Amino acid sequence: MSSIKWLILVGVIASVVILAFTMENVLKSGEKNSNSLSQSNNENQNNNPYIKEYSLPVGTWPNGILVDKNGIIWIAGSKTDSLFRFDTNQGKIISYPIRDENSQNYTKSGSFMVWTMLQDSDGFIWFSQLGTNSIWKFDPNTDKFTALHSVSSAPFQMKLDKDENIWFTTLTSNTVGVIQKTQNKTEPYVISEFNTGNDTQPAGLFLENNDLWITEIATQKIVKYHIISNGGIVTNIEKILEVPTDEKISLGSPTDLFVLNDTIWLTEHGTSFITEYHIDSKSLTRFPTSQNAYHVTTLPFWIREINGGKEMWINEHEGNKIAFFDTVNKTLTEYEIPSRPADGYLVYPLNIAADPFDGNKLWFSEWNTDKFGVVNNTIPLPFDIHSEINKIVFSDSSKQQTFDIEISKNGLVKNNLVFLNASSSIQSNAELGNMDVKFSNDVIDLTKIHTVQLLLQNNSVLPGNYTLGISASDGMVTKTIFLDLQILR
Repeated sequence: MSSIKWLILVGVIASVVILAFTMENVLKSGEKNSNSLSQSNNENQNNNPYIKEYSLPVGTWPNGILVDKNGIIWIAGSKTDSLFRFDTNQGKIISYPIRDENSQNYTKSGSFMVWTMLQDSDGFIWFSQLGTNSIWKFDPNTDKFTALHSVSSAPFQMKLDKDENIWFTTLTSNTVGVIQKTQNKTEPYVISEFNTGNDTQPAGLFLENNDLWITEIATQKIVKYHIISNGGIVTNIEKILEVPTDEKISLGSPTDLFVLNDTIWLTEHGTSFITEYHIDSKSLTRFPTSQNAYHVTTLPFWIREINGGKEMWINEHEGNKIAFFDTVNKTLTEYEIPSRPADGYLVYPLNIAADPFDGNKLWFSEWNTDKFGVVNNTIPLPFDIHSEINKIVFSDSSKQQTFDIEISKNGLVKNNLVFLNASSSIQSNAELGNMDVKFSNDVIDLTKIHTVQLLLQNNSVLPGNYTLGISASDGMVTKTIFLDLQILR
């Protein structure tokens, strides 16, 4: 039995969350595990139609996850030093002990969390282990691992650019790096790193043509760099933009992002917000996740954009949910993770991977349940929610407003009951602050009621532009619509 404090190096304001767990019966990795599990035995049977879960060996503590170009799911065990392969067609799980046959001299220091994984055009799988000075390359054809040692610390996020270069952030070493191929057979890759400044903690990254966007957790900023190359070799990066540019806007631990035209979409991990920032107008809109019954904040984490950025998947670090956000219609659908850990009530879905063949499916790891799962958003919701208005304005003379919310039934709803709730961008935890929100009925029996009245009362909310989220849930899935909320001076 062992007890280890794991550092989840994504901050809630201070940028470091320490999760302490006692773990028993840690799985010891030996030779390649041929005791594969069949899907029929391994699949977690539950009544959630949107999510399927699969069990890994006890003590795995999975984090990094990837769907490769052949549809194979790869999961990294943070506690077992193992890489797991799951074939959805065969329904089998095979484990590979992570071991460099050429060198055993890489340094470990406590935590082996694998935060990032990708596959390059040659089919190699790349990943890193927090607490080491190595980047790993795995060849699925030979089952061999190779460790590349020339990095300041393990990458936190990795992305592949149009020239097949692998870019990465280090978080703990305040650097951005790139792995490039060479013509040297003895050293086929060269790694270069560029400093982002002391105490910046670069986390998420997004590649756009010859530019690189980075989220910096410590500075609460997003930074755009231009990539400088010479003869096809990256030689430097040059900072060309910082967001925000003044102190009027403060971001709460921005963790991940993607950029579409004039818009930056990002997760603020120190809050419960999914955020839209318009570069030209320097304005932002925060979309709160639904109220969390388990924790003060939901802590949105990684982003996987699909359909040309029209939609995106997000894992909620402490919300027990996987979120799907429509960036065009501005609606949020959240899928409840069925499992719960044996020693608590919060599931940590620390990593996600979009299916390259079907963006409507997202695979995710459950760090503290020894499971991984897949969510499918093509299954129709059994209910829908609509508002008669899309903007609410409170002036000095208006303290109270009412309007109707309509709930429609599209299919089978458990017990015919739908629960209503409200969230807002007024406070970072998505609560309502000095705004009172009351439903005429907050539990709706859809055999009897389809329309409810919503009463809003302004009790001295500070002037500004906010977002109000109105959510409907049957306990397995939650849909949220958003209304503009303007408080005038």
